[in-house]
Amino acid sequence: MQDDVHSSTDRLRSSPTQPGPVLPFSDFSAASKAAVAYLRNLTNYELCAVTRLEGNESLFLSVNESEYKIKVGDTLSSDDMICSRVLRGEFPKYIANTSSCMAQNDLSAIGLNMQVRAHIGVPLILADRTVFGTICAMNPDPMPELNPLQISAIELIARMLSTILSLELQSLDQRRSYERAKMESESDELTGLLNRRGWDRALHEEEILCTQYGFAASVMVIDLDNLKIVNDTLGHKAGDDLIRNAADIIEQTCRSDDVVARTGGDEFAVLTRGISQEGLRAFARRIRIALMVAGVSASVGTSTRTPSKSLTDAWTEADKAMYVSKRSKG
Repeated sequence: MQDDVHSSTDRLRSSPTQPGPVLPFSDFSAASKAAVAYLRNLTNYELCAVTRLEGNESLFLSVNESEYKIKVGDTLSSDDMICSRVLRGEFPKYIANTSSCMAQNDLSAIGLNMQVRAHIGVPLILADRTVFGTICAMNPDPMPELNPLQISAIELIARMLSTILSLELQSLDQRRSYERAKMESESDELTGLLNRRGWDRALHEEEILCTQYGFAASVMVIDLDNLKIVNDTLGHKAGDDLIRNAADIIEQTCRSDDVVARTGGDEFAVLTRGISQEGLRAFARRIRIALMVAGVSASVGTSTRTPSKSLTDAWTEADKAMYVSKRSKG
């Protein structure tokens, strides 16, 4: 045990240092990368990572190269992650040999046909006591028990990351409030919703946040079916009334933090965050029904952002899905 302590200390002391200022991290992402590198050096575990828990999935925000071949942006089912069992209180945070608490047939963890015989999982807890994710490590072979100094260092890293993240997310909320006020200057005159310019900016800024924090976001496109008929038979005032009525119904059906825009003459778009595929389908169904009850026929398409599909791509995909729905009506 003493040899392990000395070996770890020697590795840390041998790291090249240059005199100069110790500068702050630019953001949580930069701090996460440094934390992963430090944890790898401190423990010598094969894989070290910072993860974000989102529903039933764990998203890897920062990770070192390893034989597990996990990359930034990869997602795994939480049921396949030992971290989820740690968070439920089923396993300890530090497991030098997983066979001491896991059945043999469970040892090929994380669905990659790779053994996890040693594991570290410390939750990242926000200021409101909710769990954001974990700083974790895994190794294909059992590892020596961590010494008290190593455990203290890992706990300190977790607390510092949680603090940086909490402050950054608080700042993010304030920024979103400011941006919402700014969006009011980009509103559509007829409906009061965002116009196309405001929608483009909202998509761009949300894409940055999704990339940085691993947030989930989806896009819905809603197109009114009979606007041209109304305009031709009843006049443009009736058409404007139809658009305003549809806009009111869509906005009332959405949540307070959803972004709703009129992106074209009879086309609307909704940006919604943190919703599952099933929830997105139910959301689209609620909007269709609400419009139908008001006598407004509409076609709806949806798409969800993924690490390989941007929100702009999701919008294009949702638009195509909307036209498929419209064509199916004949």
